[in-house]
Amino acid sequence: MTTSGFDQAYKGVELAYSQGRFAEALQEGQDLLETTPLEDSDPHSLRLKLLLGHIHFYGLRQPADAGELYRQVEGTAAKGSTYNDLASEGLALCEQSRPTPGEAAAMPWATDLASMGSAPLSLAPAPPDSDLEDVSSVDGTPPAVEAVRVEVLAEPSSSDRDVPDQRRFSPEEEAELAKGLLRVVLS
Repeated sequence: MTTSGFDQAYKGVELAYSQGRFAEALQEGQDLLETTPLEDSDPHSLRLKLLLGHIHFYGLRQPADAGELYRQVEGTAAKGSTYNDLASEGLALCEQSRPTPGEAAAMPWATDLASMGSAPLSLAPAPPDSDLEDVSSVDGTPPAVEAVRVEVLAEPSSSDRDVPDQRRFSPEEEAELAKGLLRVVLS
């Protein structure tokens, strides 16, 4: 494969990773690594292994697999190089993510999802009410539905609402808000 062919394929792996298609990115990356005859110390190989490590660590939450790839890069990249430094940082993160032997897991049954071949857990939205099964109480009657009363205590005046070309925050506050540093209290 030519360098430009490798770069195109690598960009595809990167794109899948950045879009959260981790399993696809991993498969494409592994295929690229296997089909491209590269020396272990080749910058293309090092870059691809780092990306695969990131896919395992950040995307699939598999620090053991990520650590293996980071070790390969650290072992072959020149000391002091960016590749070596990134691999060392990745290994440190993998070590930090391991629970200590005395540490109790919040969900002991889910401490090693990676070994079971599972991707990270995700919370799917609840199904619409029409898809829910009919839930009945013990005596067969439908459960009681409590009425919810909503009362509007005060409507904001028109002067409190956003007016075009009128700022509610200073530029400094907007910058802090964008960084997540400004605490907004709604009253």
